[in-house]
Amino acid sequence: MTQRVDAFGARTFRLALAFALAISAATVAAFALIYFEVSRGDISRISVILTEEAQRSADAPQERLRDALAARQTRDIRRIDYLSLFNANGDLLLGNLAHMPPIPVDGRAHLLTAGQMESLGAAAQATIVVARRRADGGVALLGRNVQDIFEIENTLLRALALSLAPTIVAILAIGAFFARRSSLRLAHLHEAIARIMEGQLQSRLPAAADGDEIDRIAHSVNLMLDEIERLLDQLKSVGDNIAHDLRAPLTLARIKLDRALESAPEGASVYIEAAQTQLDRAAVTIAALLRISAVENGPREKHFRDVDLAEICAQAVEFYEPVAEAKSISLTSSLSGPLWIRGDEELLREAIANLVDNAIKFTGPGGTAQVKAAEVEGRPFVEVRDTGPGVDPAERDLIFRRFYRAAAVGGAAGHGLGLSIARTIAELHGFDLRVEDNAPGARFVMRAAAKASLASGLR
Repeated sequence: MTQRVDAFGARTFRLALAFALAISAATVAAFALIYFEVSRGDISRISVILTEEAQRSADAPQERLRDALAARQTRDIRRIDYLSLFNANGDLLLGNLAHMPPIPVDGRAHLLTAGQMESLGAAAQATIVVARRRADGGVALLGRNVQDIFEIENTLLRALALSLAPTIVAILAIGAFFARRSSLRLAHLHEAIARIMEGQLQSRLPAAADGDEIDRIAHSVNLMLDEIERLLDQLKSVGDNIAHDLRAPLTLARIKLDRALESAPEGASVYIEAAQTQLDRAAVTIAALLRISAVENGPREKHFRDVDLAEICAQAVEFYEPVAEAKSISLTSSLSGPLWIRGDEELLREAIANLVDNAIKFTGPGGTAQVKAAEVEGRPFVEVRDTGPGVDPAERDLIFRRFYRAAAVGGAAGHGLGLSIARTIAELHGFDLRVEDNAPGARFVMRAAAKASLASGLR
């Protein structure tokens, strides 16, 4: 049983996605902080400096402003500073900005765009300017080119855009890798659990010796399975020993009853024969229990060989034809052969015979029974159907248990072990035996499990 691994639907991947979103948000927040610190911090610092210088320039004599302008132009190699003095009519008295910009004369810093600066005859670059009124009615104007700061802002934005997408992709890839790894691990655990639930108690959960919490839990479960298997083996051996020990006393009692029947009075013979019947039933039950034990615990695959499942079904139909005719039942077959598989011929014959016997037993006169064998999707398939009373849906799993007698059985002879033996043999050969509705009647279907297949390299 193979579990489909869906890494992108796993909880680990969803956690990785949430982690990627959190990292992305943190990255955006970090870049935003750097962005505002670099851009707004520098702009605020320049604004404060220009505001203070404008205040001093408003009170300074014109000659002093002229000297300050000359000194600033000498130091301003990159030509990023502006200092101009306008009279009360707005005419330029001195400075390197020919026209008064359209800003209020309030002594505060204002940002002019590249287009506004270009219209003033200056370089088309963003600039911070401060205008302050002088005592004579003129205006002192100072400015600083801040285009470099905006270029740094653009560089930061490009860096954010270029780094954010690969970061998210990398985190998602890492999350998908670990999600798939975790999903595969859980799938292996599920497969092991499914095998155990199917009755393969020798299977164990995969666990590393020095693993994490899941490995430690799996190791504890394996220890529990070891103990369960040991207890079941003890119970099985106890039952087998009891059945084996009872066989000899029952046989001896049967012999003594036979001798007693020879010399018994006519009235007592009826009771002796009834006791013999009960002993025979007990002997058959014990033989069936020992047979199940032999199938479950005896040599298995090493005695398997290539057998024709269709031929085994044909032999079973031929053997039971007289029985079916005696009950006025039509027993037919539909066999697509040869159907080669690996298995034990005697065990498979016994399983098919039990199913055919069951179909004839519960089909009334005038009814029909059919045996079908074919290859379906590359796997062997056997079907035994009848037109009897059928099996109640609530009992379809129960009838394969030992000693279970369905409600529809009524007074039919049997010990409730035939179907249990058939399922045990089917599972030994990798088949899944189930009962379905035949409307009317029952349909016993023996399908090959995923691991079972046709014999390779044959015919």
